[in-house]
Amino acid sequence: MRTILIVGAGFSGVACAIQLLRGAGEQPLRVLLLNRSGRMARGMAYGTQSPQHLLNVVAANMSVLPDDPEHFLHYASMRDSRVTGASFVARSVYGDYLEWSLRQAQSQAARHVALDCVSGSVSRLQAIDDGRLAATLEDGRRIEADRVVLAFGHFAAPPPALLHGSLVDSVRYAADPWQAGLLSTIGVHEPVLLLGTGLTAVDIALQLLRRNPAQRVHALSRHGLLPQPYLPPTGQLAGSTLLRDGVPTARGALRAFLQQVECLEAAGLDWHDAMAALRHQAAHIWQGWPPAERRRFLRHLRPYWEVHRHQLPPTVQQELTLAMERGALRVTAGRAISVRDEAELSVLSVQPRGEDTQIELRAARIINCTGSCASPRRAQVPLVRQLLADGLVQADALGMGLKVGADCAVLGADGAPTPGLYYIGPWLKAGYWEASAVPELRQFAAVIARACL
Repeated sequence: MRTILIVGAGFSGVACAIQLLRGAGEQPLRVLLLNRSGRMARGMAYGTQSPQHLLNVVAANMSVLPDDPEHFLHYASMRDSRVTGASFVARSVYGDYLEWSLRQAQSQAARHVALDCVSGSVSRLQAIDDGRLAATLEDGRRIEADRVVLAFGHFAAPPPALLHGSLVDSVRYAADPWQAGLLSTIGVHEPVLLLGTGLTAVDIALQLLRRNPAQRVHALSRHGLLPQPYLPPTGQLAGSTLLRDGVPTARGALRAFLQQVECLEAAGLDWHDAMAALRHQAAHIWQGWPPAERRRFLRHLRPYWEVHRHQLPPTVQQELTLAMERGALRVTAGRAISVRDEAELSVLSVQPRGEDTQIELRAARIINCTGSCASPRRAQVPLVRQLLADGLVQADALGMGLKVGADCAVLGADGAPTPGLYYIGPWLKAGYWEASAVPELRQFAAVIARACL
């Protein structure tokens, strides 16, 4: 019987397991789905139980099955008849959906196909005889598998370099904004500083203000950009190729895109339509750029891409606007220069963007909302460090993720695929750029399942 081990049971791991169970047919197969917490189909994104934490993508685009685009919509409408394809559903509901989909695939699998959900964490992975792999768990258990899919998802971002050790190790700093019970420990009169102004920062800021409307929250990022509000694209550009000419440089791609937006606006459309069409070309454009152009995009254009690509649900946008209008949430664009302790507060000296003088931001709590760890080399995870040290995986030169070949097969230090080892998750951005959302990840899961089978 072939054994396939999936390390991680968030969206990517569950999507792979579902594809394996559905695609195995009558061949004997054992799928092991391993997760540290024991909770399947949750991960960082869908573990929240707050009904105010919404998906930032409409229900119509969230099916886990690439061949059944309305799969999630059917599930969500069964739970709430008011849900439509344009609804923004709670992330906790989506976690329930993933678990339900996994159990459905398990119950419908052939008699010789088995799924075992295992609670544990892999501390070491090594190649053994006949191209197989052996995983050693932290508690000493050993699992041998014919194929291993690394689906460990997001890791916490490392603290900014200027935050010294005593602050990083104190209760005043939170590396993980989703740490259970974190916000309940923050007093109503304690000023809070959020590092980052993306979707995570918006979620945390609004959750703090819902609990304590008198809370003072400040968000800081280099550009001070907030996610743009969602507006459904008209669909008139569905299947269109937005950038028809060659775009060998980041500057050229930006110029061509802005020209297209101008033309669309003249025709009654807007940038939402342009972004929806460009998304399907993003991987092709990214792969066509040499490293220098990719680096230029990351340095100059990435923040603007992120806030237009990852948009806010309308209800969240309205709540955010009100919070800023009444001064409960302030946003600063700038660079932190230094930090010092002052009584019960930390004081950050900040150089505002475009200004010569510095300002000071005082906070009783600092929460890192800058996102997940982009570079495998910076991940404080024993398994990742071991895989890099042993040459079983290779980090890309730009610190964006892991190098993979065809079918998401992981490339080792020698540039050749490591036999039997695959990866799915946000570190695919190194090769594909658009690789962290459901529509892309479900396609990667199907590709990996076919390769493993």
